[in-house]
Amino acid sequence: MESADLGIMRWDPQRQAIAAMFGDNFTDWRMGGEWQSPSIVMYDHDFNVLGIPTATGIASEGTRRQAIPYPHNNPDFTTILPCDFIRVNGVWYLAGMVTAGLGHEKRTVFWRSRNLVDWEKTEPYVSLIHLDEQMRPVGHPGTVMLTFDQIGNDIYIFGTGGLARDQPIWLWRCPAAQFPQEPWEPWGMDHVSWDWGVPNERSPVLPGQYGELCFRYLQGHCVLSFFDVANYRQTALTVPHPTDNWVTASRVDYAHGHDTPQLYGGYIAPGSRLNEPDGLRLWVSQWNTASNDPYHVLAFCDTLTAQGELTEPEPLPEPEPEPTPKPPTLKPEPPLPAPPEGAPMTPQELYELLLRELSASGSVKITTPEGDHLTLREAVEQIYWKERGPHGLEGGRPRHPRQKDDQLGQVLNARAEGLYTQDLVVALAERAGIDVAARYAAVQKALK
Repeated sequence: MESADLGIMRWDPQRQAIAAMFGDNFTDWRMGGEWQSPSIVMYDHDFNVLGIPTATGIASEGTRRQAIPYPHNNPDFTTILPCDFIRVNGVWYLAGMVTAGLGHEKRTVFWRSRNLVDWEKTEPYVSLIHLDEQMRPVGHPGTVMLTFDQIGNDIYIFGTGGLARDQPIWLWRCPAAQFPQEPWEPWGMDHVSWDWGVPNERSPVLPGQYGELCFRYLQGHCVLSFFDVANYRQTALTVPHPTDNWVTASRVDYAHGHDTPQLYGGYIAPGSRLNEPDGLRLWVSQWNTASNDPYHVLAFCDTLTAQGELTEPEPLPEPEPEPTPKPPTLKPEPPLPAPPEGAPMTPQELYELLLRELSASGSVKITTPEGDHLTLREAVEQIYWKERGPHGLEGGRPRHPRQKDDQLGQVLNARAEGLYTQDLVVALAERAGIDVAARYAAVQKALK
């Protein structure tokens, strides 16, 4: 991954590492090569790369994966951009903007995962619609770009408009046990008797025009980081409680457009501290839209002073692990009789012998070329799935020939290339006045 933006960070207690979720990212410099979004990379506290998440750990070798399988620039949308993700009661939740070009966010959809690898849409399905079929705005203007964190038994959700970056910031609250289901309880200026004279649902907690948001609960205080459009800078604010007055919050402007042109993002790193010199650590994106160089993520740090005493909140309890079912007790089968000295085994005898050996060694751990640690049973299951399972052509296929891929991937690439070639030949033939259907019929007749 040579080009990337965003880099939304969360602490993963299972892997004891930072999980960073990137937006549009590419294998090559200047946004070249394979295009993915979103993708997750694991880091230590000093932002050293550890690898990519696997179902059970971290692989230090191999290639990154797009968390949600889909083709870019499809007839419905161009890309899916992550807003924020969070772990609630042992399940990860991701909010992503389904985007038909920058500034045209069609909907914000929620996905869930137990391992940061296998993602699925939430059940019930949560999709916040922003544009109708005629691409006209619908829904609440603040539910496009979201950020959230848990305080006690509630999830507090801050939101603004999309990449047009022309909206203020709103606030909602949702019980953690129901997140991300709607409806959320609105919390606006008039909820705390700030007389704005407008209905609560339309009352922002912070006026202005904003871009990417990041809300985190640090040391008993609320911290909100954002791209401040009007002042062309990255700012972080802090108040003790989410419903306090954010206009009068303590603030630090930690990055400026005159030093870092075309900046945006601003995501708070796990382990950040208030009241400590350079204790607040953040990632900021920079994109030279004229040349795509630079297109990268930078680390910043600064000092943010809290309003009041700091506390160390108790860590949220980990959910009880699901009990592992005990395998049924089987009576040992009698050993196969050994074949006579020098006599070959029959195919059936060989099959039964291999089956028993596999059963006996199925829990042995092996390492795949991609760096995943699997049991022998899991490896055989994976091979069987690749050989017999249905496979689509998503994931940016056909991929570049110089890009590494496994055997199944090479087959899928060849299939995709064949379909593209077939489509091109048909288009050329129709332009030349050739009856394509008649030619296909002639070929089919010749094959009978």
